[in-house]
Amino acid sequence: MSDKLKEHRVIGIRHSLKKFKDAGLVEDESYYPSEAVENVQDEILAVAQAWYEIGAKRGAIEIINAILDGEFEVNSNANGELEIIAHAKSVSWSKRLRVTVGNEKKIIQKQKYRLTLKDLEFDV
Repeated sequence: MSDKLKEHRVIGIRHSLKKFKDAGLVEDESYYPSEAVENVQDEILAVAQAWYEIGAKRGAIEIINAILDGEFEVNSNANGELEIIAHAKSVSWSKRLRVTVGNEKKIIQKQKYRLTLKDLEFDV
């Protein structure tokens, strides 16, 4: 690779890193692409973990509400084991999501979410 191409490559990397830094996806102290990749990977993992926890909480709330609303019945069988009888094929809800991506706040428009009996691992 010629010196001129190497110089343009370095300038391109610096411009790219600046864009990532300005968007809040890469730490200001990152000067190399490998550091930037690690920052983005860490950010993705942190966001995935946060959304997993939010989704688990929302699903649990919706299932508890479905039990309270009579869509699922919880009984003890003859052996003293708990059994759940479903009076619905799924549990559905709609939710708008607020997401932080780097420095920016985004909104995912209201969508319908659903947990089916198969998702809940019921014998169907």
